[in-house]
Amino acid sequence: MNQLGKPLPRSGHYDGVLLVSVVLLCIFGVIMVYSSSAILARAANESDTVYLRAQVGKLIFGLGLLLVFMRLPYRVLAGRFAVWAFLGSILLLGLLLLPLGLAVVVRGTRRFLNLGLFVVQPAEFARISLVVFLSAWGARVGEERMRGDRRTLVVPLVAIGLVAGLIVLQPNLSSAVLVGMLGFVLLWSAGQPWQRLAVVLVPLVGVVAVSLRGYQLRRIVGFLEGLTGGGGSGLSYHLKQSLIAAGSGGLLGKGIGQGLQKYHYLPFPHTDSILGVVAEETGFLGVLVLFVVYGIVFLRGLRIARHAPDRFSGLLALGLTLSVAVNVFLHSAVVLGVGPATGVPLPFISHGGSSLLVHLTAMGMLLSISRHVRPETEAVQRTWVPGALSRVS
Repeated sequence: MNQLGKPLPRSGHYDGVLLVSVVLLCIFGVIMVYSSSAILARAANESDTVYLRAQVGKLIFGLGLLLVFMRLPYRVLAGRFAVWAFLGSILLLGLLLLPLGLAVVVRGTRRFLNLGLFVVQPAEFARISLVVFLSAWGARVGEERMRGDRRTLVVPLVAIGLVAGLIVLQPNLSSAVLVGMLGFVLLWSAGQPWQRLAVVLVPLVGVVAVSLRGYQLRRIVGFLEGLTGGGGSGLSYHLKQSLIAAGSGGLLGKGIGQGLQKYHYLPFPHTDSILGVVAEETGFLGVLVLFVVYGIVFLRGLRIARHAPDRFSGLLALGLTLSVAVNVFLHSAVVLGVGPATGVPLPFISHGGSSLLVHLTAMGMLLSISRHVRPETEAVQRTWVPGALSRVS
């Protein structure tokens, strides 16, 4: 089995199916951003295409990042890059909380950082840097040592706690939970026994539950209210409008640009609720096709992780794939009425620069790993793969 630092076999071919699927999602995202945002632009006395132009500009930059990282040898990420990227993301998260005038305050939260030329959401970059850091740590420590030595849990738990804790202080509970989920799944896949993780996770969930307050509680109450058919408090408005949008599209939808819920009924139709606009305008079949393309991305990512040439690249591919998958699940759960509002964007589709740049960077890393995957070496590559990944891929 190849080790980091030694020459790796390279097929010379990137995963074309993954690349085409991602590009198709991005193109569809541009179309839906324009459809869902034009009315918002008019209401703000802006050009109909203001959000569209912003999205296209970010997409071009994001595709540039994808090309850079798909050409970059993935082994570079396992060294100092992993540490410095993680420390950089901690710095950005910390700047949000300091009274330096850099934080953009939106509805009482401090999630965006104004760096002059552009505005970024540090939580998005922190998530991917944490995945890289934990993958490098897991590869360096090794599965056998992880299983036998409890002390190997200290560094990754501190890393997860730092990122999640700083995100909670924004406050942004949904992103913090997402970071925690990814971190614990990666640790389990890297070899940490689930019993040991449960000892940490169970009380942590309890702490989060009892610390809920303000808008977080209102979102949960609104979700439960909607499920039970209530609504007197008005807290279930988001849920009801999402379901109206999803249900009114029928089988084939009303047509691109013809939806009505985006006309100030559906909250944040171009970001948090864009799947509702997709459902109304393309119908059940449109949503089904969208999920099929997402499914292809997930399966190709898991395949790359399964047949990756070494432990680091396998864990990294798994973490990057799960990062996209969990975002899709959380966004869809809100719009389809099976979860409370979270504010999680739909990868490659929702308007938003940080999310798009991070997910395209993640796909670039995946494509870099895919260049070293060879189907004929499957029997060899299975020897390093964690049991969890062997069962799902």
